[in-house]
Amino acid sequence: MKSAQYSLVAERLRKGILAGRYAPGTSLPTERSLCTRFRVSRITIRQALTLLEDELLIHRRQGSGTYVRQNPARRIPLMIDYTGSVRDHAPTLSREVLGSRAIPVPGWVAEELGVSPGASILHAERIDRLGPAAVAWDEVYIRRDFAGALTREVLARLDFVEAWCDAQRFRLASCRQRVDAVRAARVDAARLDLPIGSPMLKTIEIYDAARGKPAGLFVSHYHPAYISITSRFDYGSTEEHA
Repeated sequence: MKSAQYSLVAERLRKGILAGRYAPGTSLPTERSLCTRFRVSRITIRQALTLLEDELLIHRRQGSGTYVRQNPARRIPLMIDYTGSVRDHAPTLSREVLGSRAIPVPGWVAEELGVSPGASILHAERIDRLGPAAVAWDEVYIRRDFAGALTREVLARLDFVEAWCDAQRFRLASCRQRVDAVRAARVDAARLDLPIGSPMLKTIEIYDAARGKPAGLFVSHYHPAYISITSRFDYGSTEEHA
């Protein structure tokens, strides 16, 4: 994935904050100064600062400036578009496929995907890391009629959803997501380096192809120290135009 310019600016500022070059509670340089430093437009700077604000590294005060939070601890704000979230907030994140094989579909997954209980389905397990830290792992369940051309290399792609559609030559129509707060089971604790029973985040995403036909289901488990579930709704401009 190629990072956008604002993401590259955010990455440099992020490194500075986490390395202590911008002390907690202090202000960042002005937008104009940052434009000069990075040789980019003010729009790009504002987009970069929005990313850092979503990560809870900075906060902006109207008419005063932009300040480093008192306890800046980076968290990746995860939206339903995982690829976009990673591209903007964690461009160095890596993915490993732990295993992939055909299995008899579990009963609850069969119900969600509209297949017969016990039917063969592609199952894969993957883990995502930011440096040495494991930040997420997931289980992938894909119907056989949407899995024929999937290789281990495709499963390892961070832009997997797009690569999946390209490999299988189909288009997605929608995605439904459920978010739960759960306690870490033994497998979560082992993979995410968490104490058993500690709070963590879990999502279930069901991807539908044309005419609402379910194609795949993803169960994702997130380390709460590195991932937050975030939503943003823009109401648009309320300014009146002559």
